Amino acid sequence: MPKKVDHEQRRSHIVEALLRIAGERGLEAVSLREVAAEAGVSMGAVQHYFASKDEMLRYAMQHWLSFTVHQRFTRAVQARLAGADVSDPAVVLHAVAAAYLPHDEESRANAKVALAFIGRAADEPAIAEALRPAHAGLLDVVGRILSGGAPGVGEPLTGRPAPDGVRRFIALLDGLRLHVLAGAVAYEDALGLLDRYLSEALVDTPGPPAVRRAP
Repeated sequence: MPKKVDHEQRRSHIVEALLRIAGERGLEAVSLREVAAEAGVSMGAVQHYFASKDEMLRYAMQHWLSFTVHQRFTRAVQARLAGADVSDPAVVLHAVAAAYLPHDEESRANAKVALAFIGRAADEPAIAEALRPAHAGLLDVVGRILSGGAPGVGEPLTGRPAPDGVRRFIALLDGLRLHVLAGAVAYEDALGLLDRYLSEALVDTPGPPAVRRAP
C-alpha cells in the first residue's frame, strides 16, 4: 500500500528551512537551491510545491505569521505571565515587550525574519498587505491591555481603531527591537525604557501606575 504523503507537512518543512536561512543570512540568501539543501530535500521536491521563489516567500511569510508570530509568541508571553498579576496592565505589557524584544537565539532570528519581510514589503504590495493583520493584531492586543481588558494575546481582533497611546507604545517597541537587534541598546536597557514609558502612560488608568514586573 503506497505511503500517504502529508503535503502540508512537506510544505511546512520546506518553508521552515527557508525561515532558518532568512533568520541567519537574510532573504537575499534564499534560493530554491539553498532551501532544498537546508531542508535536506531535492530541488525537484521544492519545485513540486513552489513554482518560484516569490511563491515560496509568500507561503513562508503566511506560515511565519501563523506559527511563529501568533502561536510561539503567544506561548512565550503566557509563560512569562505564569503566576503574575494579569489584572495589572503594566505587568502584562512588560511580558509582551520582554518576549518581543530580541533576547535569545530564537527571538533574534525571529526579529531578523520580521525585518527582512518588512524590507521586502516596501517594494512588494502583496507582502505589505499580508503583513497588515500582524501589525493590527499587536495594536489590538496592546489596546485591550491598556484599556483594562484581558491580555488578549491570540484572541480575535476587535476591529476598533487603536488610540494614539497604543500606537506610540508599538512605535517605541518596534524601534527598540531594531536597536537591540543591532546591538545599539542592551535588552535590559530597552525594557527599562519601556517600563518608564508605561509608568507615565498608565497614570490615568485604574490602579497604581508603578510597574510590577512579571517573573
